[in-house]
Amino acid sequence: MTQMLKYYKGQFVEYEIYKLVDFYDSILRKPTIPFKFESLEDNKKAHYMAFSMAETLSELGGLGLSANQIGLNVSVCAINMGNEIWTMFNPEIIEHSLIPSAYQEGCLSCPGLYLKIPRWETIKVQFQAINGKYVLQEFSGLTAVCVQHELDHLNGVLFTDKVSKIKLEQAKRKVKNNLKKMKKMTVKSKEETKEIQPSNKIVEQQQTPQIKIMESEKKKEDDVKTFVYNTLS
Repeated sequence: MTQMLKYYKGQFVEYEIYKLVDFYDSILRKPTIPFKFESLEDNKKAHYMAFSMAETLSELGGLGLSANQIGLNVSVCAINMGNEIWTMFNPEIIEHSLIPSAYQEGCLSCPGLYLKIPRWETIKVQFQAINGKYVLQEFSGLTAVCVQHELDHLNGVLFTDKVSKIKLEQAKRKVKNNLKKMKKMTVKSKEETKEIQPSNKIVEQQQTPQIKIMESEKKKEDDVKTFVYNTLS
């Protein structure tokens, strides 16, 4: 484990970049346990885990990451919101629409494998922020699909469990070709970034999501207190 420091708004933030466990690791098949906010030490652990998971997700370039994918058996996930990354403790869906989604999904634990899974288009999720306060948030579209995917992970369910054997085998045949395409896209993206390097900051900030760790519940008279830092800073 290599701890790193990031200077943000007058203070140093400690974090680490986690490694993904193997797809066949038994921890992916076990439901995670709730993260308990019972002491100051728990709050410190929550901060460290939140920043580490968000930084890891940013490093991996994925849409979502669950704690058990990195070997931690607790109910925590990080979600890439496009220009921000949110880390949620003990998330659960409390409402959902009846409209199905229309997205294929992949998984950091299964590179190159894409499956169309039955999901809800809109969901309402209750989760805890890094100080234990409860937050209620609605998600829709691709973000809702991503959240549902990560909640499955936290319950010990993989997206490969949710399709027929025939569809899974069909998707597996495309993995090799998908990985080649992904590699080409990565190389092309790096080349384009180098070409635009002189006008750097604006382009870099558009490509790299910020990390948004929610600190308290939303109140009528006040917005949710958050703290955000850019992964490039």
